[in-house]
Amino acid sequence: MPEQSTDRKVSSDYNESQIKVLTDIEHVRLRPGMYIGGYNPRGLHHLVYEIVDNSIDEALAGHAKHIEVKINADGSCTVSDDGRGIPVGIHPEAKIPTVEVVFATLGAGGKFEHNEESAYKTSGGLHGVGASVVNFVSEWMEIEIHRDGQVHHMEFERGVKSSDLKVIGKTNKTGTIVSFKPDATLFPDIVFVHETLNARLRELAYLNSGIEIAFEDERVTGPDGKFKREVFKFDDGLVEYIRHLNEGKTAVGNVVSFSAEDKANHLLIDVALQYTDSYNETILTFANNINNHAGGTHMSGFKTALTGCINRNAEKNNWVKGEKPSGDDLREGLAAVVSVKIPEPQFESQTKDKLLNTEVESFVIQAVNEKFGAYLEENPKEAKLVFEKGMAAAEAREAARKARELTRRKNAMDGNSLPGKLSDCRSKDRDVTELFLVEGDSAGGSAKGGRDSDKQAILALRGKLLNVEKATVVKMLGHEEIRAIISAIGCGIRDDFDLNKRRYGKIVIMTDADVDGSHIRTLLLTFFFRHMVELIKQGHVFVAQPPLYQVTQKKRVQYIIDNNDMLAMYVGLALEETALVIRDEAGHEKRRIAGDDLKEFVARLQKMEGIVKLIGRRGIDFAEFLGRRDSQTGNFPSFRVTIDGEDHYVHGNNDDVRAFLAHHEIEDDADAAALPSPEATPAAPKRIVKVVELHEVKDLEKIVDELAALDIDIGNYFLTQEESVAGEKLPTLYAFATGEGEKQTVRDVPGVGDLLDTVYSLGKHGIEVKRFKGLGEMNSEELWDTTLDPARRMLLRVTLEDAGEAERLFSVLMGEDVERRRQYIEDHALEVKNLDV
Repeated sequence: MPEQSTDRKVSSDYNESQIKVLTDIEHVRLRPGMYIGGYNPRGLHHLVYEIVDNSIDEALAGHAKHIEVKINADGSCTVSDDGRGIPVGIHPEAKIPTVEVVFATLGAGGKFEHNEESAYKTSGGLHGVGASVVNFVSEWMEIEIHRDGQVHHMEFERGVKSSDLKVIGKTNKTGTIVSFKPDATLFPDIVFVHETLNARLRELAYLNSGIEIAFEDERVTGPDGKFKREVFKFDDGLVEYIRHLNEGKTAVGNVVSFSAEDKANHLLIDVALQYTDSYNETILTFANNINNHAGGTHMSGFKTALTGCINRNAEKNNWVKGEKPSGDDLREGLAAVVSVKIPEPQFESQTKDKLLNTEVESFVIQAVNEKFGAYLEENPKEAKLVFEKGMAAAEAREAARKARELTRRKNAMDGNSLPGKLSDCRSKDRDVTELFLVEGDSAGGSAKGGRDSDKQAILALRGKLLNVEKATVVKMLGHEEIRAIISAIGCGIRDDFDLNKRRYGKIVIMTDADVDGSHIRTLLLTFFFRHMVELIKQGHVFVAQPPLYQVTQKKRVQYIIDNNDMLAMYVGLALEETALVIRDEAGHEKRRIAGDDLKEFVARLQKMEGIVKLIGRRGIDFAEFLGRRDSQTGNFPSFRVTIDGEDHYVHGNNDDVRAFLAHHEIEDDADAAALPSPEATPAAPKRIVKVVELHEVKDLEKIVDELAALDIDIGNYFLTQEESVAGEKLPTLYAFATGEGEKQTVRDVPGVGDLLDTVYSLGKHGIEVKRFKGLGEMNSEELWDTTLDPARRMLLRVTLEDAGEAERLFSVLMGEDVERRRQYIEDHALEVKNLDV
């Protein structure tokens, strides 16, 4: 047999040692996309959802009523519930505590079987693997379980058990408390977004009526100066959800809600819907509490049945005159929520955006036909209003079609279908081309001169854009700037929209970083959301990020996006040829830190500054807090216990807190579970007790230990040069030395607390800072260098994470209801981070 040639090299030592076996922890940390979607913002927030889902499942099984979610001051998260508590006994197969199996083993959980004896019949989580996955990608995790009269506690670090399960006290409660902090070595950003979590927790409360979910964020201060806290509980569930979605709109008829069940196949459906006078439809679909953004079989079943019910009822009552309205017409102004519970959900992908179960579609059609059909028959007045609204939508659609045809004919008569103000690019390859929507003629002129004319097109917009939220399609098509945008992009709008006809791969909104620029950007986003939403869903819409600052140093120009980048630049400039000198009490140098070691040291100082600010936001004076360090261990207090308005500080763990409470004759931890309401306090026999765990102390103690290893004492934090002993000025303990020999300059720093400010001050020396107020201030070269050059620019992709909440906010902020808009602004005024006055 002739020898076969091959270009592939085959190793002669291929053996057993080359087969790598990953542990559960290694596999999850290496392949996060299989479990949480990746080390991105979506994956980060998914960690919270997985732990919350476990509590939700316990509540749906009838064993919990209250769930508490708290983002702690150090960025960690705590989720607690009043359920039965995870079992703590020895697992019959694994021979270790069951709670350890749940949090340290993939594939462990009580959600796989769906018979009458199973713990959970439906679940939205990862069928039991969620808790362990969160543990594996967390820097640390602590679990506290209240069960059978005892408090059990155990800890993990990056998925590995760091303390055995042990009993730390007695209790008369039941429930589970899980605290964790995402691993910063895996996630580029471990900052939870308040609004993202708030929206999801509110959504869960709507979907699971009667369950109370409290959300507290120790990083956000409310109008009363206290940490922001909201409690969500909706006894009317989806009905209240619809009212929330329709905020700012005028209702056409009442909210219709119904439920149905297929006991044989364990299928449940809950539906709520209402029509408004708006031009848009909002249908949200959920399977086991998971938001299926792309719909699926429950969505298609609902649409089919809705159209059939309305048209059949209209035919029966002889309301149909001519052609019947289409499904799109009959859904105009509709807000609906469709929630199904099924034992074995099947999704299109790991992101679970689309439900695939075929049995669900027929079940939904049958349920909607029966329930909604009966409602229409029993309420002929509202049924006629809905049908007439659909007929009006059909007529408006026809008028809009004629307006679009007229626009097309006009463009054809002009001899050019593209707007004259468009400076198009030469390339016709839409995968590489970009359209920049630029605010104003001045910026448009600079952009035209600075762009890559082969791939980048510029469309300069004059004046304020039309607010399409308040306009009909016919009026919108009469607006010159809107017509120019539609014509330039090329894919049409609404019914005529065809993503394949778009002329550019990226649509980039480029406006000034001021109030007017923000307004124009919002108007453009409103237009895309209402009339070209697929551009957003498919990731084709971007927002440019022009720099705020231009920094000049020795003829070298650098552009800075925001204040955080500015501080980073100060640090970089300050540490060039600079060393930190640490002296002893006699003033002699004993250590010098430079290079990468100094960069790491400054990073620790920045982290410590954040912790100091957090402690201050708690109302704790940091100087006083330093004085509460344990003289033997050097540890800080880890709890603040407030009894009848008086603060006390406790070192150690929960067991030490319970001992402290017992010493003050507070009999059990039920007294400390929550702060009673002011109304209940006078009549309540219990004392007012609130226990707050200071999670940030863990990071603070770690930093203090790292500084101590460098001969830096945190006790010198507030030291100043004016302090003296026996009338003699103390020698300065720290100094920054820049340069060498005779050219060396030395900057003395008395205390640890002044080190970081000194670094920033050194970085500011010898530079000129210019703040840009608008794109028009930049010439063509500057605009290319900062905002147009693909190699250096920063673009933000516009995504649609929560269509329902986006729908509501656009209606409130851009709609006709002035009072609701004013109320929203007043409620959120203190949350503004960037205010241009």
